[in-house]
Amino acid sequence: MIEIKPGVENQESMWRLMEQLFPQYRALCGPDFAHSLDQLQDWLDLDIIEVPSRSAVGEWTVPDEFVVNEAWVEDSSGNRHLDFKTHPYHLWIYSRPFDGIVDKEELLKKIDVMPHLPSAIPLRQTYYRDDWGFCASVEDVERLPDGPFKVKIDTELNSGALRIGEFYLPGESEQEILIDSYLCHPHGANDNLSGVAVTIELFRLLSQLPNRRLSYRLAIWPETIGPIAWINTQPDKLAKLIGGFEISICGDSSPLTYIESFYGNGITDRAVRHVAEHLGDQVRMQKYLHFKNGSNQGHFNMPGIRLPYGRIARSGAGTESYPEYHSSADDLGVVRPEHLQNTLNFLWEVILTIDRARIWRPTYSGTPFLSGHGVYPYQHAIGRGETNSNDFAQTYYELMGSVDGTLDLLEIADRCDLPIGLFDEAVGKFHEAGLIDLVS
Repeated sequence: MIEIKPGVENQESMWRLMEQLFPQYRALCGPDFAHSLDQLQDWLDLDIIEVPSRSAVGEWTVPDEFVVNEAWVEDSSGNRHLDFKTHPYHLWIYSRPFDGIVDKEELLKKIDVMPHLPSAIPLRQTYYRDDWGFCASVEDVERLPDGPFKVKIDTELNSGALRIGEFYLPGESEQEILIDSYLCHPHGANDNLSGVAVTIELFRLLSQLPNRRLSYRLAIWPETIGPIAWINTQPDKLAKLIGGFEISICGDSSPLTYIESFYGNGITDRAVRHVAEHLGDQVRMQKYLHFKNGSNQGHFNMPGIRLPYGRIARSGAGTESYPEYHSSADDLGVVRPEHLQNTLNFLWEVILTIDRARIWRPTYSGTPFLSGHGVYPYQHAIGRGETNSNDFAQTYYELMGSVDGTLDLLEIADRCDLPIGLFDEAVGKFHEAGLIDLVS
């Protein structure tokens, strides 16, 4: 039986990590992303992979590191507006330098707002376009006087590296499950420090397991370009993957959501459905659509790769279910420690389900005499004329009659509608008695 369970200490740990990383300004590549990975190494001994700027990764190119020195708009009276120092969301991420005079009409074309949140500043970026711009609250724009305005954007695009934080836990098998989250959003609490906090804590727990069937790898990277760079520079690791999960936007009060892999029938999908059915949590199941689910998960579901790679989240990436999405309103007030804990609990059970899904074969033909092997479930009210036997007793019978070297334990558990964790005792007893062997 697996005794390790997430507890209140994990909840407190995740919240401390959220508070530590929230104030930092991070982009796809840059000094604060590197600094954040350095801080994460105090929580987990990450290996840092660096892919040089301007490297070709498939059809993509690794961007330069982005540095902001100053950015602001100044009116004719010398008053500053949309100052990066006031809030970094005022400047588009990867905005190109600009220094000039513009009239109000021209300036307004370069300002994005969020009408549904008039007090919030949007988060916008221009990663792969040579452009510049600002963001403002509706209230900020309403306070702008007539022009002209002096615009100053002093940014740098420097040669450097894209960085990925990795943590690897070996198991009995070299087959791997990859868990990922992204760290590139500056000041994004729910999107996506919540995912980073949950995955870091998950691997702190996984490292305590005395035995792991599969190997597990954590990747903390910038969104989209991170997994693309990893897929194209780490082919040996990719070849060992049998599936994985993106963990993101998972600290708000929305119900847990699972976005299936492309085919919807992989080990990840089956494990999530099993836990959702037996754990009692409300989980929204969604089909995979690349238009809606094209974040990190999408790159592992693309043609030529097609891994069973799912996504566990709460809100979706959009303002309908998550009004604070990509805005300054996505602060620590959106995330609650108990929702982080609930996400961690669910993910933990999913991982344990996958790890239990071994394939066993019988060493017997026909019906074995369990009492003669010392494994008959007398302790579960069987064999004494009693009628109040429990689910544990049933697992002995289902295991005895179902193991055939082709079905994994998750398939057996689903066939009889029992939680896979209930089989731990029976599997242990049968294996110890030499009644079943593992299929490699």
